[in-house]
Amino acid sequence: MKTTLNPLYEAFASLSEEEKGEFAEFVFSKMSGDLRLETLNIEAKGTKRKQCPHCTSAEIYANGNVRGMQRYVCKNCKKNFSDSTGTALALIKKKELWVNYIMHMFEGHSLFKCAKLTGISKQTAFDWRHKILSRLRHEAPDKFSGICEIDDVCFNYSEKGSSNLDRKPRKRGNDGIKQGGSNDKVAVLLSYDRTNNKDFQVIKRGRIRKVDLQKAIGEKIEEKTVLCSDSHRSFTGFAKENKLTLKKIIVRKGQHIVDKVYHIQHVNQMAHALRRWMYKFNGVATKYLQNYMNWFMMIEKLKTNTNPIKAFTLAILAAPVTVNHTLETILNHT
Repeated sequence: MKTTLNPLYEAFASLSEEEKGEFAEFVFSKMSGDLRLETLNIEAKGTKRKQCPHCTSAEIYANGNVRGMQRYVCKNCKKNFSDSTGTALALIKKKELWVNYIMHMFEGHSLFKCAKLTGISKQTAFDWRHKILSRLRHEAPDKFSGICEIDDVCFNYSEKGSSNLDRKPRKRGNDGIKQGGSNDKVAVLLSYDRTNNKDFQVIKRGRIRKVDLQKAIGEKIEEKTVLCSDSHRSFTGFAKENKLTLKKIIVRKGQHIVDKVYHIQHVNQMAHALRRWMYKFNGVATKYLQNYMNWFMMIEKLKTNTNPIKAFTLAILAAPVTVNHTLETILNHT
């Protein structure tokens, strides 16, 4: 097979990086539907942009194309903008390689391999990864209802990549890290209801308290929701304050299900899958941890989707302007 395809390999090798990206988009579009950037951008919006993103005026007119992207001028505020303004594509120079990069990223390749396959630098691959992942937070569910399971997972607090640590450096792994809810850990709240709403939200350094749960999901839990959790004191206080029915599952006493319906097996399975998935990244800086939670949330959400790459890309393009869940945000909760 390889012998018969040698001319094709040679022809592909002679292409420029931009041409390779276009060819990859063409191949994937034939396999997975239309994945051209212009088409996806229009589909994500429903229609082409009709308002100025700066002043919301509808008095706009076309003003040429730049690298395949339509530009406009607003008659009201006189500012220029394009179809990418306010989206994840804003300020990205090599837009023709962007969908190609998402394909490799979605397949789970390392940053180095994504950069090599896409024809960009490793730093650009890193920047694109976090620009993409930060946009996915808007995909988190707005409400939880019916029976809702909640639990927390702790990850090591990490300042990976920083030269100014606020603690003594560790040699490797868990060396010197206290167990339990200490400031060496960052708590992530897992929420799941029986309508398949899932969320993975970074809460704070240290032990979760009732007030942290209130900020995170207090407005998302509907009034008649039944909470299922372990015997964590904060979960009990949160349920009481919000007048919610709480079903405690005390595993250490051999209890796994209450009244044949209430359990936390789903969030336990999610926690196990999340830990296993995070392991391949060899540690993640805490300031980027929420981005990886967004990524895993989308993987879970698109498990049964027939065209996950297209759905993933559309979710990014349709996202409103958001702010990264950075280290400073985490520290504000401590």
